[in-house]
Amino acid sequence: MSTFEIKFNTLLNKKILFENNPKIAAAVSGGPDSIALVFLLKKWIKTKNGRLIALIVDHQIRKNSFDEASYVKKYLDLNNINNMILKVPKKNVLKGKMSQARENRFSKMVSYCKNNQIFHLFIGHHYDDNIETYLLRKIAGSNFEGLNCMQEKTIYNNLQIIRPLLNFSKKQILNYIKKMNLIIVEDPSNKNEKYSRVAVRNFLKINSQYQKEIIKDFKLIRNNYYGYRKMIFQIFNLINYEIRKNLIVFETTQFLNLDKQLQTKFIEICYKFLNPKKPFLRYKKIINVHNRLSDTATLNINIGSMRVRKNNKFVFFLT
Repeated sequence: MSTFEIKFNTLLNKKILFENNPKIAAAVSGGPDSIALVFLLKKWIKTKNGRLIALIVDHQIRKNSFDEASYVKKYLDLNNINNMILKVPKKNVLKGKMSQARENRFSKMVSYCKNNQIFHLFIGHHYDDNIETYLLRKIAGSNFEGLNCMQEKTIYNNLQIIRPLLNFSKKQILNYIKKMNLIIVEDPSNKNEKYSRVAVRNFLKINSQYQKEIIKDFKLIRNNYYGYRKMIFQIFNLINYEIRKNLIVFETTQFLNLDKQLQTKFIEICYKFLNPKKPFLRYKKIINVHNRLSDTATLNINIGSMRVRKNNKFVFFLT
């Protein structure tokens, strides 16, 4: 067993929780990241007496997308890796919209896992992807939480999304591919600079000193993220006037005297607390509530399944 495989297996065994004989799925595009991931998982799952299925998505963005998916399927078949092609309906494809393609792929894989009682979906994002994500979000003015970027494991719709390769660089992955003589399919969009991520990737390649500074900045955010979260919740608990299962109350003057960033963060916290089954709330909706709270003397509006009320004494968040 290679050093790469040992580190990969150790990470899964120590950091990720699985049931006995787990059923797992892996997203496979045919690129080096996903091919390395699925071959690593093929070996690891045997040690757990579990089952693996590779999910290949025919995104239908390019004319030859089905041929690419079929090629990957045949390669996995030859290597005794169970797999399935999931096809995105043409009506869901907006030409040239990579963000839409990612959403379509993710949605298809999540639906498959839910329908087949698979609770673990592996995705092949690696360390370099996170650096690119960090820089893109930094440019877009993302908040501290957004800058924390992708995590090794997250829960989405009762499904565990696992990205174990975030601990490995692209170079390490390519070395593993070469050592194992694995075959990959190159995605031509990865070289097209009309896509922001490709432009950022190429910029970092030719600006090594700047790349070092970005990595340093990213590590600083990651190292201080949980301290930041602790601080936010301590302030939240300090200033809320009352909190119950279906109600959170702040004094109006005190809430409105908070910095905008704290106000918007507290609105998000209230929503997640009051709606634990559907905790996601788009940022523009949070901003809209913040603006309404600031602009009017009284307020009574709904945001998702949460009601927001305001009078001259109190701000109420309730269900």
